Amino acid sequence: MEEFIQRALGAGGHLSKLVKGYSPRPPQMLISNKVGAALEDEKHLLAEAGTGTGKSLGYLIPAAKWAVENNKTVIICTHTIPLMTQIVNVELPRVQQILKMEHQNLKYQLVKGKSHYVCYSKLESLWQETLRSMTEESKTVQKIFKRVTREHVNDRTGLGFDVEDSLWKKISASTCPAINKPESCLLEELKEKMHKSHIIVTNHAYFFSDLAIRRKTGNGSLPNYDAVIFDEAHEMEDVCCQIFEKSADVNRFESLFEHLFRRDFFTELDHRTQLVFSQIRQDIQLKLDQVYTEVGNGMQNKAYQLLHEKIDVADVCSLIKEFIDKLKSLNVKGASDILDKLFECNDDLDFISSNSKRSWAYWATVRGRDHITLHAAPLFPKVILASSLFEKVPVILTSATMSNGGKFSFFAGRVGVKEYDSVVVSSPFDYLNKTMIIVPDDAPDPNSLEFNRYTADKLEEITMYTGGRMLVLFTSFEAMNQVARYFQNYCSEVGYHLLVQYPGCNREELIQHLKNEPRTIVFGSSSFWTGVDVAGDALTAVVIPRLPFPHPDDPLIKAQIELLEKADRSSFFDYMFPKMIFKLKQGFGRLNRSVYCQGSVIILDNRMRTKRYKGLIIKSLPKCQYSSTVSDLVHILPI
Repeated sequence: MEEFIQRALGAGGHLSKLVKGYSPRPPQMLISNKVGAALEDEKHLLAEAGTGTGKSLGYLIPAAKWAVENNKTVIICTHTIPLMTQIVNVELPRVQQILKMEHQNLKYQLVKGKSHYVCYSKLESLWQETLRSMTEESKTVQKIFKRVTREHVNDRTGLGFDVEDSLWKKISASTCPAINKPESCLLEELKEKMHKSHIIVTNHAYFFSDLAIRRKTGNGSLPNYDAVIFDEAHEMEDVCCQIFEKSADVNRFESLFEHLFRRDFFTELDHRTQLVFSQIRQDIQLKLDQVYTEVGNGMQNKAYQLLHEKIDVADVCSLIKEFIDKLKSLNVKGASDILDKLFECNDDLDFISSNSKRSWAYWATVRGRDHITLHAAPLFPKVILASSLFEKVPVILTSATMSNGGKFSFFAGRVGVKEYDSVVVSSPFDYLNKTMIIVPDDAPDPNSLEFNRYTADKLEEITMYTGGRMLVLFTSFEAMNQVARYFQNYCSEVGYHLLVQYPGCNREELIQHLKNEPRTIVFGSSSFWTGVDVAGDALTAVVIPRLPFPHPDDPLIKAQIELLEKADRSSFFDYMFPKMIFKLKQGFGRLNRSVYCQGSVIILDNRMRTKRYKGLIIKSLPKCQYSSTVSDLVHILPI
């Protein structure tokens, strides 16, 4: 493998023939050799690689070689769409060409969730219905049909034009049973391509959804695989816990019963049988109401409450099972899909109410008027991944932010990998000469009432030096919106474009504005801390008002804190602080995306100056210039 990597990435090697001006990157070759060795030895590897090391190509080259030579299947998982797109459209075509120079043929396939794909049966039916129509929707249907039938496009992105959500739902494969028209089913074609591929690229959510199905049934929608590589692995803990979360509420049950009773088969049952099922349904709904009312009474007007005791749902679960069994015994057609969902809901309710697993959190939330939902989620993915993933295949975990002080113990313990090799590859960027961290010495306590006003005032001062070209990363939408209200008038007066993230907004559009319009300032929260890639002088300042500690009012985080404190451990240093460091490093990494980047990361949180852990924070970040005065921006910003 090492000789191949030298032929591929070394001076005068295969990649130099494909990329003009190519020069070998020692960090990239180190990653490649480590990944190649891990795959050949069937070991797990944790690889932290800073920005600019070329890590994605670094792991793809040995993974592809290993898969082709040994007829193996490797799953590549990313968290963000931009990285997935880069791998499929840029990196893998290059890897394919490299292997052709070795006289080997690499096959790869991108896989998304069902809702991204067209159901040919639905599309053909809608196409026939709209042939004589001249509405805008019918014209779009004709365009889609042509792309699918003539150019073999099978997913929404590949169409190349926007499709209204209302229309997409009519033709999406999200509820498409492949048995309808297997000879023309696009999902069946995709499945066939997957089984012939050496490399399958997907996202974290799809992979963990598939893993959840495998744990239940033994089979998943992905083919059997021989190794998994997680890029952006710092996100996998949260995604895994979200995918495996279970929930149960009255509305979900009522909706399923409503759909079931409207089906044609039900109206064809004799009157006496209909009455029997209607009575069981009423009994179920009565008992469900009693259960949820009792939970609601104990919440005392709180938005959520952790549950520590078992909830008695034996009667209602027994009734639901009786309903399912009775209907199944009639062998009616058209009921199995809803009965399966009803069984799953009943199973979730029983699991949540049992409150039996110490490694899970259980809680109830209330939304609107008495709309109560019961939840359960794993506190950390190791309870799932240790047995379902790490004991089965070699796994490569890579990210720019997995270690704490160069050690992986915190991350490894959270995700459940026990024995592993590790490597830390530093970024080649010249942080010391091109990046300045500024922590103003006049900042108030971040929990004070005046902090948001201070933030807006300080942003005004910063823009005097940057002229826009700024990304501000918040830890809450509430604070972000308040600062935006304070800051908006100033931006309007001096001609800055202030773009503020909102729920459901197109993140990529905001990023494109930042790239293309110099007097742009973007306010972002949550997803903007990671995956934003703006190179060069389009982004010269990243401002972080508050250190990104996890929110202790989140049910899962509160349960984590309770668990640690019961074990006489420090919830701050054993959980809150390491999680904050990972996210802070991600936010810091938004600034330097290429060797041409130069600018400042400005942290307004005075805990960077006053708390005893300030040294640990500074040590976790690259070595940069430091200042306590915003006016020092003149010494670091590009001319």
